[in-house]
Amino acid sequence: MRESLARLLRLAPSILEEAFAQLRANAREQWLTLTGLVWGASAVILLLSFGAGFQSVIDAGFKKTGERYVMASGQFTSQELGGARPGRRITLDREDLERVRAGAPSAIAVSADETRPVTARTALRTRTTLVCATTAEIARIQIHRTARGRFLDADDEAHSRSVVVLGATLAQAFYGEADPIGRSIELEGQVFDVIGVLERKGAQFVTNSGLHDDTAFVPLSRGQRLFDMGDAIGDLVADPFRAEDSERLREELRGVLYARHRIPAGDPDAISFLAIQDFVRPMLLVGTALRVLLGAIGTGMLAIAGAGVANLMVASVNRRRSELATRRACGARSGDVILQVVIETLVVVLAGGALGAGLGAAAILALGTVPLPELVPAPRLEWNVVATAFALLAAVGLVAGITPARIAARVDPATALRSL
Repeated sequence: MRESLARLLRLAPSILEEAFAQLRANAREQWLTLTGLVWGASAVILLLSFGAGFQSVIDAGFKKTGERYVMASGQFTSQELGGARPGRRITLDREDLERVRAGAPSAIAVSADETRPVTARTALRTRTTLVCATTAEIARIQIHRTARGRFLDADDEAHSRSVVVLGATLAQAFYGEADPIGRSIELEGQVFDVIGVLERKGAQFVTNSGLHDDTAFVPLSRGQRLFDMGDAIGDLVADPFRAEDSERLREELRGVLYARHRIPAGDPDAISFLAIQDFVRPMLLVGTALRVLLGAIGTGMLAIAGAGVANLMVASVNRRRSELATRRACGARSGDVILQVVIETLVVVLAGGALGAGLGAAAILALGTVPLPELVPAPRLEWNVVATAFALLAAVGLVAGITPARIAARVDPATALRSL
């Protein structure tokens, strides 16, 4: 093995020199083959980069909203229990919130969420917007970061303060470039003080109602008064310690809430449970499947170009039979001839591939300067995409070189020399 490697290293410079000489000597007939390789390599780079861009859009869409929380919502019973008829409305309330906080060990944060459309008004503008009554924990669960001011805290909730945190789009709509912190806004005719503005999230996947950029957040206790909903809390939202604990947390929520509301275990419709992971996993699979499909299409294009290279190399070997016979007669082994033809093929393939990769990268950079809608995936040129493209090129080069290399290795020195 060590002797073979040393021999390969010793012969490599002369083989490479011969390969480039063949490229120069047959440049005209290799032009079309190189064109196919350039097109195939650039297509692989572009398709894999579009797949990576699609995957990044999916990842970002979930990460902006919170990618692992579990939400519980009261529904209607479908079974009779203790004289209570089916169809009983299950309404979650603050007691449920406290019981889950105490009885769900897999939860790192628990909050409530009731979102309704209300009329919002400032001195300059009036519009209908969404108001979310919630607690401070929702910032951790749904990834709310403040760009100015602060988010809701426990004191706001304990004292039922009339304070509000605005989403980025909402703040822009009411106050433009002015700083809204410390200003007032009317929600359903009730005055709230603006204490914070959230960072802009942009497009999101799976929100309870609307985009967070266009939502106002108020303390749960104050929101309950605003919505005249008594002690009800709407949805209950809990975040597990780890994403893989989502299913365990869902069962813990089911146990606590079913016991509190005396719901039989065999009544699955009384409370609905939604885990964001239920949406994340299928979407990630879709993204992976798309990348595989695009990669397969690009590989097919390269395979077609590789067939052209194989034909070119077979013709080259047939034209050089006397040269190869002379090499064999001078002591070259069949392995040396195979190595020479394979390296020559790889030089052709990688030369065309490098040109194609450069063309594809230039196209991706050019597309990056074009403004696209947020949900339209822009191609992302990643190192693993480039590495995959060149790995495919190397594989195509090896496969394309095997047949002409075996033909070259079978050249009989005596027969070939007699034909001179």
